[in-house]
This record gives sequence, C-alpha cells and structure tokens, in this order.
Amino acid sequence: MGLLSFLKRSEKKLRPDCPRPVERRPEEPFRFQIEDVFAMRDGSAVVAGQMTLGQLHRGSSALCVPIQGNPFSCTVDAIEQPDPKSWGEFIHPDAARADGPWNGHYSLHIPGRGKADFHPGDRLEARRQP
Repeated sequence: MGLLSFLKRSEKKLRPDCPRPVERRPEEPFRFQIEDVFAMRDGSAVVAGQMTLGQLHRGSSALCVPIQGNPFSCTVDAIEQPDPKSWGEFIHPDAARADGPWNGHYSLHIPGRGKADFHPGDRLEARRQP
C-alpha cells in the first residue's frame, strides 16, 4: 500500500467534528445580536446570541456596533452551537446562519478582544466596504 492510497483511505475516515480549512467567501450581509458575553482564560471573549440576518463564516471579520461607544473590528475564530441531534453535546459549524438550528443561536469565539469590549445588546455586522 502506497502513501497515496493510505491518504485516500484516511480521508474517508475523518471525523465530522475535526476542523476543516475554511473556504473564503466574499463578505455577505449579516447581523448577530449579542445576548451574553463570557471571558476565556486566555483573555479572549465568547459572545452568545442570535443571528438575525444572513450568515457569518468562521474566520470572517465583523464590525461590532456597541450600544454605547465607537464601532470596532473583530474576527470570529470559532463558532459553537448545541448539537440538535445529541442533548448536551456541541458542534462547531463553519457558518452561523439566521435560519440555522436552535432558531439561529450560536456562541462565537473572538480572539484579541476581552469580555469588557462586548455587552448584551451590542451587535456584530458585516464590515462595510469603502
């Protein structure tokens, strides 16, 4: 058995929850309403809330529009959602969709920003192109 046949067989056995490379797509309109904010041990933030418009892909840049203060840019590093098929388990889809399971509720990991940067009521939107 050669290396190529081994890789082809291994490719079929990849677990569905393993991270995959993300295909970059042009920025699409989206809106994510933040309902709760959590701090990670590394100082980054996780925002929980609902997609109310469009879809947001892992690795996408977003504009946080706070209730008070100035908008700022951030990047969504990971997306998490309860597994609709298994109670108490979580899935990590490549995209958060307004029409997704659980009425579009997701948690988004945002590195480089802390819990103090986000508040319930803030929203994430697609960055506006100049």
